Amino acid sequence: MAEHGHRITAAIACHVARAGGTVDELTRLLLHPEHEGGRHARHIALRSGQTRALDYIRRVWDSASAAVCSTRSLESRHDSYEVLAALRDRIETTPWRGERGRTALRVLRAHLNFAEIAGGPLHHASERQTAEEAGISRTTLRAVYETVLKPRGWLRRLRVGHGREGSTWYLNDSSSGRHGMPASPSRSRTTQYPPRPGT
Repeated sequence: MAEHGHRITAAIACHVARAGGTVDELTRLLLHPEHEGGRHARHIALRSGQTRALDYIRRVWDSASAAVCSTRSLESRHDSYEVLAALRDRIETTPWRGERGRTALRVLRAHLNFAEIAGGPLHHASERQTAEEAGISRTTLRAVYETVLKPRGWLRRLRVGHGREGSTWYLNDSSSGRHGMPASPSRSRTTQYPPRPGT
């Protein structure tokens, strides 16, 4: 439940950032007693205090702002699926030589699965989840991140996870720009919007 609540909070933060909002507006929105999307932040405030909740909201805001400023524009859900399908095709057709290459492919497939669930390249995943999905140890996972996937630009960690919160990742086509950065970063709309009340 905490991870689900965090994902909703992160999606709301991205929406506010895309709309040109501020961290203060996000805070008021999340802590408003009638806003269903703020349940997770209000639970933190009740359980651990207002200061802890405000720190959490600030971390989520920083991550959302970085993601919005650095991700490519996706105008619809269909666009997101096209981007992910193109990524899958590129991942599957890239030569992955040797044992480390085959392991990197398994890790990328795991991240692609998480991205498809999230509805776009921006997604959350912990080391444990990714290692289990890829069928490898965490030690092997870390080695593949550092030696293959991050240097070649396939994955960017936008925010390191803490406790039960997974890290925030951006899955990228390694050919799309220098060091895996998107070719033309922009503040953009994506389909990773927060759920509307009652849906």
